[in-house]
Amino acid sequence: MFGWLKEKIEAFKAQRKLAKQVDPYTFKKMAGEIRDLAVLAAQLNPRERDIQKLIRNVLVEMDRLSKLVDRPEFKRLTTGKRLLLRQGLKESREQLLESIESAPAPTQTIQ
Repeated sequence: MFGWLKEKIEAFKAQRKLAKQVDPYTFKKMAGEIRDLAVLAAQLNPRERDIQKLIRNVLVEMDRLSKLVDRPEFKRLTTGKRLLLRQGLKESREQLLESIESAPAPTQTIQ
C-alpha cells in the first residue's frame, strides 16, 4: 500500500518537473538570459567582427523566440520538441558563458 502511494507521489513530482521545464514562461526567461549574455559577450569582444555577427544573430533569434512563445503555435508543440529546444538553449547559454570566460582582459593592469 505504501509502496504504491510512494510511486504515485514520485510520478506526480516527475510530471510537475517536466511541465515546468516545457512551460512557455521558462523559455521566455531562458531567451532573456541568453540575450543578456550575448550583449555582455558583444561588449567584451568589440573588435572581432565574426563574433559580433554571431552575437547579432543570437540577439535576433532570442527576440523571435520571445515573441513565438506568446503565440498559440508554441503551445501546440510536442513535449519532445520543447525539450529539444530547451536543450539547444542550454547549450547556447554554455557556449556564451565560455566565450565570456575566454575573453581577453580589458587592461594589462591587475586590479
